Amino acid sequence: MMRFLKSTAHILLCTIQYLAWVLIKLVLGIAAILALIVVVLYATADSTDPEMVPRLDTLVTAFNGYGISYYQDQDWCESVRVESAEYANSTASTCGVGDEKTPFDESGTALFAKAREAARKAKIAPIRLSVESAQGRVSFAQIHLSCFLCYASYVYSPLAKYQPDKAENAIVTEMGGGWYYVSTGI
Repeated sequence: MMRFLKSTAHILLCTIQYLAWVLIKLVLGIAAILALIVVVLYATADSTDPEMVPRLDTLVTAFNGYGISYYQDQDWCESVRVESAEYANSTASTCGVGDEKTPFDESGTALFAKAREAARKAKIAPIRLSVESAQGRVSFAQIHLSCFLCYASYVYSPLAKYQPDKAENAIVTEMGGGWYYVSTGI
């Protein structure tokens, strides 16, 4: 009987040691995968490098030239707004900015394609972009980016230094040329 108890205790101890070792490997594996994801996201994220400024200028100038004041390109919503209409492929309240949305027609499709191509050429992937202009010149622009575990955007404010709302707890990095990189954690 004693031999049986010793044998059972030994098997139980070995099983617990094995399960602890598996748990440690699992935790380390998950940590390594998460670290890799963070590194990849950091390496591929849009930067605050001053070399971004000409690309941002090019993108906003193109949108202003097309008369586009709002653009949204997400998997569930494509929307583009010009003075005469707002085109959207969804009636969701979070798709576009206006209440009256027109389904894409030939004109809307062409505008959206031009906007998407301008973003591709600038090598920027905005999910939303809004442009305000006065007398044909851009006075303010905001380019919202896709960001993992944060909210990030480029803000163009050439007339006054950009100051986010204090409630946002945003980190603002001045990039030059009236451009700012704004990041807010979730």
